[in-house]
Amino acid sequence: MANPKLEVRLQPIMLAYLSDLAAIGYGRGKTGVARRFIENAVTQALETQIIPKRNVSEFGGEEESEDAD
Repeated sequence: MANPKLEVRLQPIMLAYLSDLAAIGYGRGKTGVARRFIENAVTQALETQIIPKRNVSEFGGEEESEDAD
């Protein structure tokens, strides 16, 4: 099952910056760069406890084992 799409409107200069970052390999295309920024921001918010951590099993995922190699 695919993830639902999120529509975002950005100023043209922001789209240009995303293209610049994609060109240097920061992500795969503008969408990949945006995804990386979002994932990094959420991770930081979790680490600083701005938002509570959710259980991945609520979203159809499996908990990662700390013993997995």
